[in-house]
Amino acid sequence: MLEQNPKSTSYADGNNQLSLNRSSDLRSNFGRRGWTMILFSGLLFWINTGVSVDGLNVILGALSSTYHLDYNSMLAWATPASLFSIPAAPIFAWITHRYGAKVSILIGLAVTAVCFGFMGMWGSMTGFFVLFSAVCFCATGYAHIGGNTMIANWFPRKKGLALGWSTMGQNFSTALFVPLMAWLLVTFGTQNAFWGISAMVVLLMLLIGFLARNTPEEANVAPDNDPMTLEQIAESARQHHSYVCPFSTKQMLAMKDVWLIGLAYGALYMVTVGLVSQLVPRLMAIGYDMSTAISYLTIAALIGVFGSYAWGWLDQKIGTRKASLVYSFWYIIALSLNIFELNEITLWFSVFMIGFGIGGCGNLATSIVATKFNRGAFIKAWGIINPIQSVVRSFAFAVLALGLTVLGGYAGAYSIYIVINLIAAAMIWTLDENKIG
Repeated sequence: MLEQNPKSTSYADGNNQLSLNRSSDLRSNFGRRGWTMILFSGLLFWINTGVSVDGLNVILGALSSTYHLDYNSMLAWATPASLFSIPAAPIFAWITHRYGAKVSILIGLAVTAVCFGFMGMWGSMTGFFVLFSAVCFCATGYAHIGGNTMIANWFPRKKGLALGWSTMGQNFSTALFVPLMAWLLVTFGTQNAFWGISAMVVLLMLLIGFLARNTPEEANVAPDNDPMTLEQIAESARQHHSYVCPFSTKQMLAMKDVWLIGLAYGALYMVTVGLVSQLVPRLMAIGYDMSTAISYLTIAALIGVFGSYAWGWLDQKIGTRKASLVYSFWYIIALSLNIFELNEITLWFSVFMIGFGIGGCGNLATSIVATKFNRGAFIKAWGIINPIQSVVRSFAFAVLALGLTVLGGYAGAYSIYIVINLIAAAMIWTLDENKIG
């Protein structure tokens, strides 16, 4: 064990009682290098959300009109294409475990830059499906696997706060990516506009290639920016690199908490996707015009910027499990408000609660894995749990379709989501938050 100064913490990756689940320090004092990693993670989330989710608002229309493709057919093919993010998790987890998070990020960004650029030029349904599948596949790799592993490595005890800042990238994407992509399409045309985003991806790739490090020890700083001597940092790096995860994939799959985390947080993701993706048509269904509904979505996304930090702060303050329970009941209230015909007061409460919750799930779903497993075991556990979450999340639109067609509309769909949220809360309640491995 390291000989520490009184304020430092050991980050050995073995059974070390001083490797705590969280820090009592609620300050965002991550240091210059730490803030750089958080900024990179936020930008990865911004690109990921924009190219694989939010950008479809304008991308499909542009491709449809330019190449005379059926819009509804493209939308239908977007769903199976997005499912390629599920096998991406274990593949990129293996790359990350073998070569480090930075390599995963660079590979994912490089492929994304090429495929997204060609999406505006390969004017066929086959081309769209192949290229969008590759974009979704890589988005999981560089953001959810590579980026989240980097955050877990740099901030093992303050990951809640760090993720609270970095997941703001998702909210800024909802607010800014669509107007940027729309401007590129109008200014440069469909065939060239996609390359504008690709150029941004290449620039980010170069910055990460030169400035990012897999662990803080590689940059000669301590995890969580704790005060440690160079000798202590060197010893921490030696322990980290020599650590061998004591669990096989089969053993992890046999762990109850692995499945509880995967299913419960996948369910929370499902509800978040269902609420956010259908906010505009829900508001239009009760009488608001499209421009007003879109403006409410933008407001919700901007509220979510503050929500991302708030959920991270709450995670750090009371622990991931308790924060997740609060999050579950937060969305139960938001869903209950949306079941009834909204008036102006309940509408604003609903928009606030939905927006405030947008960034919370991405934060908590990663943080609970970093809470349960230490730095050395995180990537192996995350490579197993993330696909489980993704499979559950993918049922969001099926639940919506069931509610809309069988149960009388949005009220029926949101009633199902309330039940799902209650089940998720019950599973989270039974979780054991003690770190293992």
